[in-house]
Amino acid sequence: MKRSKMKLKRYQPERTDLLINTEWGISADRMSRETAGKSGLKLFHGRWVTQAEKKRLRDEYSTYHALLIVGYLLMLLTLPIVINIAEIAQGGLLTTSLALIYALAMYAAGLGLIRFKKFGRNIALFVFLSFLFLPFTPLLRDEKSAPLLIMAGIGGLYYLLRKTARKIFAPPSIERDAATPHKRLGLRMLIYLMPTILAVFTLYTLYDLRQAKNMAAAVCTQAIEGMPLEDFLSTVSTENFKIFEGTDVTMIVPRRGMGRNQCMVYHDGFRITDAKTAFND
Repeated sequence: MKRSKMKLKRYQPERTDLLINTEWGISADRMSRETAGKSGLKLFHGRWVTQAEKKRLRDEYSTYHALLIVGYLLMLLTLPIVINIAEIAQGGLLTTSLALIYALAMYAAGLGLIRFKKFGRNIALFVFLSFLFLPFTPLLRDEKSAPLLIMAGIGGLYYLLRKTARKIFAPPSIERDAATPHKRLGLRMLIYLMPTILAVFTLYTLYDLRQAKNMAAAVCTQAIEGMPLEDFLSTVSTENFKIFEGTDVTMIVPRRGMGRNQCMVYHDGFRITDAKTAFND
């Protein structure tokens, strides 16, 4: 009987525009089941409510809990980065910086979500949106996890963009004229679109640079010491590489990656003496 008297907590006591944060329904011990049945009331967490109220309360209850779960999961996702930071650091300064930025972003987003703060939702939207692009970049080393990451991105966006979730993070409902929503919608889209485009461009640039690095390394491994220079150059695809011949050094630059990566082939004019990759700062 004690369980029937339980009532859901108020997640945002000041947000009385959400039914769950109000004194909703009638306590089960104040009305008999027969009387409630005649009035068309339904029992929900130990209180009698109308069918419409039950539907609304169930939606708000599940949304609040989903946001809490998503928030705690984002905070937990920072642990693998922190634990493996030494291994990640071996990938270079850029990889390490991106990993730390992601860890801080996910922690801030998770903390904001469990406190139902708008900044947490905004950061989480950016994080989940990036999950849809990461599988197509070299930053995702374990390809087997790509489908899971995409599903996490879609799931996170779904829970954050639901109508009730948007209401939870929005200011209390205020009457607006007909023109205002369109203006605010356009502004919101612009705010979200700009960092999204920036993120896509950044990730694609990193992907392109990584591809160029791999191409330069691959062609350098073919430059064997003592091998005739002309024989080696005949195997290099001019479709994928630019060749800059010099008296003692020949540069082979991948056409990808903005020409930042290259293979330096050292020779005596006839035969290769050494070869190594380089990056043009």
